[in-house]
Amino acid sequence: MNIAVKFLLSRYGGKVITKGELKKVCERFGVDVDYLIHHLISYGYVIRILRGVYYVKTVEEFKLKKALRPLEIIGLGLNKLGVKWYYGLFTALRLNALTHEYFTRIFVLNDRIYRSKIVKIYGEDVEFIKIKPHLTEFGIIDKGEIKYSDVEKTLLDFLYLSRYNPKLRFTAKNTVAEYWDKANKEKINEYLKYYPKSLKKVLENEGLL
Repeated sequence: MNIAVKFLLSRYGGKVITKGELKKVCERFGVDVDYLIHHLISYGYVIRILRGVYYVKTVEEFKLKKALRPLEIIGLGLNKLGVKWYYGLFTALRLNALTHEYFTRIFVLNDRIYRSKIVKIYGEDVEFIKIKPHLTEFGIIDKGEIKYSDVEKTLLDFLYLSRYNPKLRFTAKNTVAEYWDKANKEKINEYLKYYPKSLKKVLENEGLL
């Protein structure tokens, strides 16, 4: 373990670092930043979250060849970037303990990041869905590194996003029907004011309101 790596783990272990911050470390120790990043990833000192954003393992995590859970690592990265975000859809169903079914994809709803393809982060498939900023400001259970939509917002998001994603429509309808009795109807009515009026009409037509 060279001196630059030792410094990095002691200063940033358990935290997220950007490429810009890595450049400053490299300038201090006279190391090429791209070489250092390749070295850090290859030997498992850091985990790439997004382009230019990395989670640095603690010395203990590196020695034991483990780290935080993927959900926590992703959350740390998004918080570092100042993104308004939360785990939603199927990921939120699991975090709300509505289902114990394991979904192979993590869904991140946020106000800035969109990727047309699935992103692989720490061995997990992650889908970034960009939504309007005001839709990130209510109905969120915030546990620091892990933020997720509550039951009511999760169900409304399913319906809202299915309007723009035909592949989600059948699943959204079935999901809402299955978990609707778990939702607080007062919260549903409160949250509906943030969505297009047509969403309320859909719920009324289905006899859910």
